[in-house]
This record gives sequence, C-alpha cells and structure tokens, in this order.
Amino acid sequence: MPSTYKDIQKLTGFSLSTISRYFNGENVKAPTKDAIEKAAKQLDFKINDFARGLRSKKAMTVGLLIPSLQSMFSATIMHQVGKLLRQQGYGCFVCDSNNDLKVEKEVIDFFIGKSVDGIISIPFDPDPQNYQSAKKRGIPTVFINRNLESFDADAVIIDNYKAGKMASEHLLTKGHKKTAIIASFSRFLSLPERLNGYLSTYPKSGDAFSTEIIRKNNTIYEGNLAIKELFASPNDISAIFCTNYELTLGAFSALRELGIKFPEDISFIGFDKLQMAEVIRPALTIVEQPMEEIAIKAVELLLERIKSGESAPPCILELSPKLTLGNSVADLS
Repeated sequence: MPSTYKDIQKLTGFSLSTISRYFNGENVKAPTKDAIEKAAKQLDFKINDFARGLRSKKAMTVGLLIPSLQSMFSATIMHQVGKLLRQQGYGCFVCDSNNDLKVEKEVIDFFIGKSVDGIISIPFDPDPQNYQSAKKRGIPTVFINRNLESFDADAVIIDNYKAGKMASEHLLTKGHKKTAIIASFSRFLSLPERLNGYLSTYPKSGDAFSTEIIRKNNTIYEGNLAIKELFASPNDISAIFCTNYELTLGAFSALRELGIKFPEDISFIGFDKLQMAEVIRPALTIVEQPMEEIAIKAVELLLERIKSGESAPPCILELSPKLTLGNSVADLS
C-alpha cells in the first residue's frame, strides 16, 4: 500500500500541515526539510500528482510546443526548459508541430485536454487563432523567439536587428565591402529583422554593398544550395553571413565540397554557437543567442503567470545577442 503523509508524520513527528507545505513547495526550515526528505526516501513515498491537482487546481505540468525536433535551436530550448521546470517540480509535455499549422492546433488541444497549467511555445505561424482556445480557458502562454503581435501574451525574444547589424559592422570594420547574406523566408519578423539590421550597414549605393540570398526554408540543405548558387559564377564577394544555425552548417558543408577555405578564400560569420559550430576549425566568428537566458526568462514568466493568475499587460523581454569572435574573418582593412 502506498505511503501517505500520515506515515511521514509517524516517522518525523511533524504536523500534517507542515508536511503538506513542504510537498507543495512552500518554505520550511532546513532541518525540517531534511527530516521529511529522509522519511520520504525511507518510505519510498511518491507524490500523487492527480490528487494534488484536484486539491490545488493545478496539474503541475506545462506544455512545450516546438516547430521541429530537427532544429538544434528548438532541441536546445527543449532541454533547458525541461530541466528548469523539473527543478520547480513541474512535469513537461513536449510536442513537435512539424512546421504544420494543423498539427500545431492539435497539439494545443492536446495540452488543453491534459489540463496543463501553462504553455511555452516557439510558434510556427503568426496567426494567433490556435492559441485563442487556451487563452479562453485561462491557460497562460509564453512565446519564445517569436512574438504574435495580435495576441496578448508574454514573450522572450532577441534583438534581431542588432544581431544582423553587429555581423555587418564587424565585416565592414575588417574591410569587407562586398559581402553576401544568406537568409530564409519567414512569416515572422525575426529573420527579416536580422536581414534589415545587416543591410543597414551596407547602403544600396556606393562601394560597399551586400548580395541577398533568400532561401525557402531554414535547413542545412538550403544553406548548402545557397553557397553553390553564390559561387556558380565568378564574383568578388569577400565575406558571407548566415542568419541561422542550419543555414550556417549547410553553407559550411558546401564550402568544404567546393574546396573553398575560410578565412583564406572567403570570410564567414555563422549564427548560434551550438554543437557542430564549436568543433568547426578554424573557429567560427558567430552571432550568438543567449539560449540559456531565453529558457530561464520564459520559465520565470510562465510560472509567475501561473502563480499570480493575473491578467496584467503582456511582458515582452528582448535580450541582446553577442558576437563571439573566432578566426573565420580575414582582416582586409
């Protein structure tokens, strides 16, 4: 028969209210905490989340929706958010919309059916209709990396204009006047803002300019094709900037295939310091998103909404990217 609070009470001598406060995450004195944990371990005590949810009207679960499990950005955010939620005693349903609007709606309906306390989402589409049903039920949502402007919800984003601008300013400082930027089509403002930030340094006229290569998707395959398209005919471009991680890897693989070396033959700035980017040699100069901070802020915002239950105006946190210098940009100045 499963152990109960009363069994812990017999071993510790503490009142049921004290034991209940501890298991509900409230503050108790350190000796009390240690004694309860020791008794719980001895009794192999397990929290009955269903029963606790009935009492507190909280399921202690959060739904995490990402657009693709194949995206390294999404996978990294998933890892960080899951870890942070576990530390706060929350379980996490992780679902992948597979970059499909219909699937995204199905996932949100699934979260609602599971009575999650809140949702953290990297949305696939800027149309907020899929999130309206959760909002009507009082389920708060926090968006990551993308903000739905027509939907009142908290969001954690980065200054994408600054991300693009810091890349182009670095290249121009190093004497690169003719460059290329590899970006992709996006329904959201984040990627266009990176593009616009980059191009703000390179006016349309004069001796400094940039070639834009816009691909259909943010994939390694598209990054590979972009480089092959760029070098299909002779050009005098001296540097390339890729606006996301998958495009960066695809571009790097194509440069390897074509025998083009950086920084000797071309200078290169990538995006996001993730696993493969860290082992590429020579080390890449990279525009880096603060992924751990993004996850921390998203979880903090959501748990505060769950705790307070307030309908205060949405909080949009804009974090700063940083330029991590490597050895992939030649100095032509």
